[in-house]
Amino acid sequence: MAPLTQVKLAALVGVSQPRVSQVLARLSDLDAITSEADGYVGRPDRLIDAYLTAHRPALAAPDMPWYSLRPVRDQVEVVCAHAAHASIARAVSADFAPDLLAAWRHPTLTVVYVDRALNLSRVGFVPAEGRVDATVLVRHTSDPTLLAASEPWPSVVDGIPVVDPLQQIWDLHDLGGQDRHEAASRLRRAMLRRSLASAR
Repeated sequence: MAPLTQVKLAALVGVSQPRVSQVLARLSDLDAITSEADGYVGRPDRLIDAYLTAHRPALAAPDMPWYSLRPVRDQVEVVCAHAAHASIARAVSADFAPDLLAAWRHPTLTVVYVDRALNLSRVGFVPAEGRVDATVLVRHTSDPTLLAASEPWPSVVDGIPVVDPLQQIWDLHDLGGQDRHEAASRLRRAMLRRSLASAR
């Protein structure tokens, strides 16, 4: 990857140059970037670690857990179609999205990020007691960057809008369980090898 200057990074990310300088200083302390004559170059493995350690998704409301007996793929398609009909931006994360990119485990609980509250009772879901009983977690986010993957990763895979694979890894760890941790490790390796499924 070619080095990027602070000015170019600010333009790409949409923040001020002083803010970029602050973040670069922190990433430098973590040994996640190197400074070269033409700009800065990231160390992908260290950048992933920094994100997983320091990031928390910005949520406008607590998770809303929902339950359905439909097959997981059907649930995801129904949720996405319902959100689209209501003009609500949406993007799918773990468990379902990692299965599209680097299949490892059978999805059982799927996080769906939306930019407005989304009531699934109108499409056959029932409210669940919590994560342990849910098949879908709706997360109303105030962060538009969570609703699409960053280049070079696909934002749509097999017709499903997906979050960035880095956020998928975060969500796999957040949902917990040994098999999800293994799925996160496999997705991480696929990211570093640039061997993720491409948009279809």
